[in-house]
Order: sequence, then C-alpha cells, then structure tokens
Amino acid sequence: MKALYVHVPFCDHICAYCDFMRCGYYEPLAEKWLLAVKREIQEKKIEECKTVYIGGGTPSSLSTSLLEQLLELLQPYLKKSDEASIEVNADSFSDEKLALCKRYGINRISMGAQTFQTDLLKIIDRKADYATVKDAIMRIHEHGIHDISLDLMYGLPSQTMKMWLDDLSKAASLPITHLSLYALTIEEHSRFGRVGIQPCDPDKEADFYEKAIAYLQKQGFEHYEISNFAKNGCYAKHNLMYWHYEDFYGIGCGASGKSDHMRYDNTRNLHTYLTKGACPNRYLLNRKDEMFETVMMGLRLRKGIHKQTFYQCFKSDIHDIYRDAIQKHIQLGNLQETANELRTTYQGMLILHDILIDFL
Repeated sequence: MKALYVHVPFCDHICAYCDFMRCGYYEPLAEKWLLAVKREIQEKKIEECKTVYIGGGTPSSLSTSLLEQLLELLQPYLKKSDEASIEVNADSFSDEKLALCKRYGINRISMGAQTFQTDLLKIIDRKADYATVKDAIMRIHEHGIHDISLDLMYGLPSQTMKMWLDDLSKAASLPITHLSLYALTIEEHSRFGRVGIQPCDPDKEADFYEKAIAYLQKQGFEHYEISNFAKNGCYAKHNLMYWHYEDFYGIGCGASGKSDHMRYDNTRNLHTYLTKGACPNRYLLNRKDEMFETVMMGLRLRKGIHKQTFYQCFKSDIHDIYRDAIQKHIQLGNLQETANELRTTYQGMLILHDILIDFL
C-alpha cells in the first residue's frame, strides 16, 4: 500500500462543529494511547509508504515528549515517504514541536484556521486569530518546511459574504501553497448539533463557494479538487491517494483504512482501543461498490477519472457500466469527456452529489 494515516484523537479544546473521534488532552491517557498505536502498527506489519498523514483531533496538542515518541515510532515510514504531513493548530505548535517535525522528516504542515473573524472564532470555540496563524506560518518557513496548507470554513453561523472574502484575502496573502475550503455541516454529536444550530441556506452556501473559486483563481490558486486549491502544483499527495481510490492503512482510534477489497473502521471508543486494540468493523467491497466509489472519488478531481485506469482496474469500459448516466450529464453540461478522461464541468462540480445519484 502507498499511504498511511494515523489518527491522533486528542485536542486542547473541542471546536463547536467537530464530530470527529476526539477528546480533551490528558497526558497519562495519551501515553497509553501511544502504546496502543505501537501495537497496532506492529500487528498490521506496515510496509514503506509514499505518503504519511498524521491527523486528528489535533496532533500538535501532544506534549513535546509524546510528539517525539510518536514521530520516532513512525520514523521508518516518514523518512522514506514523498510527503509526510501533520495537522496542527497555530496556538499549540511551538518551536520545539516544529523542530521535532523537521528533524523526523515532516515536510508538509496542514494548519486549521477556519476563520480569522474574531466574532466567528468565539462562536466556533477556536482561539488562533490571524496574527497567531501568520506568526506560526512564518516560523514554519524559518524551520525549513515550505509546503503549508490552510483550512477555512464557510456557512458558519452569522458569517457574511464580506467576512468570507476578508478571510480569503487574508489567507491568500500568506506564504502558503495550499488551501482547503469546507462548508459547515451540522453533526448530530457536535455542540452545534446538540444546541440545534441550523445549517446554512443552500443558495447562500453555493454563493460562498462560487465566490471563493473565482477569487482564489485570480490569486494564482489552481482549483484541482472540489474543496482544494494549490499553488505551483503543490497538491495534497496523500489525499490524491484517496481520490485515486488507492488502498491505505488507517492507524489509531477512529481511523479508517482500505485494503484487499475491504474497508475497515477502527473503534471510536478510546477505552476499547486502549484495552482491546483497533477492533475494526470490516466491510467487504464488491465490484459494484468499488466501481461506484472510484467514480465518486475521481469526479471530485478537476482532471477527473482516467478511463484507461478504470479499465485496468475493472476490465470494463466505464461507458459500458455507466452509459446512461454519462450521456445524460454530458447533455446537461455537467460532465465533459476527452480521449483519456471523464470529468465534471464547473457547473457539474457544484452539483456533484446530484450527478452521483444517477451512477448508483
């Protein structure tokens, strides 16, 4: 397999919108978690990987000592990978942690910002303002890591278009190589879900998205995937593994993986993970599942699905499987086709969910 994902479930504080597997940071608990991660890695007999992604949660919430132990554990994979990423928050990413990341082979930083608006930061329970984020990015460059991605969110409660354009402007002014934009979804078990916050109006959400695409393209960002923008070809190589429907290892409580026509979801119960291991739920993927998921992931990319690759995987022409859906959405202007690729148009990218229903 080519990709390794490690889930760190700890956070210094819990954001109001979050429903990922996460819990407040407590050092003795994190020490036990690290031992369980070590056991899982040994059990899975992980080979060399082209990409490693340490996500969460908030990996930078780990103490300097435990972060070093985690990076030491992952050292065989980090040093031999093309891309080694870690997710961080600006307010918990000290110079000591930065130096550790550089020393152990981390070459890409993914930083959560979400918004730079003071009022919105309070609403979503986040701390790092623009000055904190900018300072952290400058320090990352000083330590010799230059591939930096930033996350922003739209559709937040009381967010206006003026706020959103200001966030985009501030982000584009920073020395970053990549931007990921996410629409707020109200998750049942998040704080927003529990208190009954309503999702953004779909038309307003679409306006936020379209304004972002137009603005960022003028700033030199390539819109290469439905939610992702890159400068100078600095694509997220690890995520490209997902979008190309490659197999990948998932390590940690709450992590998912895929291998040998099987998807697995590790337990989200931290006590179970510490005492009994990953205890994954496994799902056998049949040929129909895998063909649809290949289409679902591939159409997220601006380059789309490589038709010859689809044929090599499934020994069938994509037209033979999805002729009606393809023809319908080409005629509607939602899909376009070249000699080698099938991809969404700009119009189609806005309604990808509706298009995929016809591929089911």
